[in-house]
Amino acid sequence: MNTIKLGLIPSPSHPADLTSKIVDDLPDMLADQVDDHFTWKPEILVDPLVGSAEHMNRLMDKVINIKKKNNWDYVICLTDLPQFMEKHIIMADINRDQKVALVSIPSFGLFPIKTRIKRTIKQVTKEMYLDSEEETDSKTKHTRKSFRKHKKQTQASIRWPIQRVFINKDASLEKKQEDADSKDIHKEADHTNQEEETQENTEKQSDVRHIIQSKAIGQLRILAGMVYSNQPWKGFFSFKKVLMFAFGTGVYITIFPTPWELSTIYSISRFITLMAAAIIALVAWMIFAHNLWEKPTKKGDKRLRKLYNITTVSTLGIIVLFNYILLFCIFLATLYLFVPQDLFQFSTDIGKDPAFKYYVQLTWLIASLGTLAGSIGATSEDETTIREITYSYRQINRYYEIQDDSETEKSS
Repeated sequence: MNTIKLGLIPSPSHPADLTSKIVDDLPDMLADQVDDHFTWKPEILVDPLVGSAEHMNRLMDKVINIKKKNNWDYVICLTDLPQFMEKHIIMADINRDQKVALVSIPSFGLFPIKTRIKRTIKQVTKEMYLDSEEETDSKTKHTRKSFRKHKKQTQASIRWPIQRVFINKDASLEKKQEDADSKDIHKEADHTNQEEETQENTEKQSDVRHIIQSKAIGQLRILAGMVYSNQPWKGFFSFKKVLMFAFGTGVYITIFPTPWELSTIYSISRFITLMAAAIIALVAWMIFAHNLWEKPTKKGDKRLRKLYNITTVSTLGIIVLFNYILLFCIFLATLYLFVPQDLFQFSTDIGKDPAFKYYVQLTWLIASLGTLAGSIGATSEDETTIREITYSYRQINRYYEIQDDSETEKSS
């Protein structure tokens, strides 16, 4: 039986981990759903540049060269780079002539991500293997021009959330002409035009692309996928100094009578407001203290920059919220076990034995105030550790690329 070699080129870190977990399932799946007359042999090659190249057309060139070098029959690149077509999120780009495909892992969102990746690998492999548009449902066959018309008449549905768009030379020429006309009308070329050129140049080397029909669902999925790619759970216990300062401040606060009194008279809305203010303040301070906010640069991409910044805020928000809950549980257990009801009654004016809710309210207040003080500890945390937690591998590389570019601009 002949063998078909399927090359898998994931980005380092999260994409590589996911690929290694599903690779053993691929031979049987592809034999069962693509062609069982061949033995499918997947091979993995982790490539760091796959996770740092922003120009997707250059990435396609690199993947084609790797395919030739390794003598593979088909290649699928699994990257944590987000990709756009206009305002739609692209899940996969396929070049059926070269038998290569680019798959954007963040576009899968959250769970069940491994199932979605395997399903996409099966689908794009089948398309490259069959090399026929006739296997496609007529509802999903659109050129770039017909896609624009079609999307105005139809809406995405849960039953059919993914749409396949066929790219052809006529569509690419039409796109170039539209861009030229737009430049004639708008003489001032802005950064957004450069950004779209960067993201959509892959049409020169792609035949088919899978996109998410709904813009809103696509944006939510790409954001959730990028946060998931950052793996915030790995940073839950990394902010030891933040927790140390927060816990120490909370213990110190309990010495004074004012927090005890305030905890008995505050409304639920005040507790929620104080908690939100503490979490937001700590996230904002960590971003400011460690220079995590990506600023505009000539090399940067406005649309991607906004997405990266939102991803950073979301990742840090999840980590800080987890630490807040951990701090809350520690304080609640400590106060309820070691503060007698008589002492609680003596320290407040409730005039009766305190119910459990009063312990919860005091804990809530102390945890919020302690989290505010924890920002001092955030300053002393190792910047490399925080950056690795809040940035995926691609974002780390991109950060240093932009830093190098900024230093070059200053020196020149």
